[in-house]
Amino acid sequence: MSSSMFRRKSRSNVRHHRAQWRRAIAVPRLVTCPNPACSEPVPAHTACPSCGQYRGRQVLPPR
Repeated sequence: MSSSMFRRKSRSNVRHHRAQWRRAIAVPRLVTCPNPACSEPVPAHTACPSCGQYRGRQVLPPR
């Protein structure tokens, strides 16, 4: 039988990796809306729910 191409990860390395992954998805990244009339906090890479703009274009109907 030949040797394995991949190394076994230790328990501490696995737990460290999982802890970093969970921390990254737990906190939503909020940025201010670039629309000067709105300037509300919105999640990154999403259209603003209040004014409906994304990257300077109107993509949703405003509320």
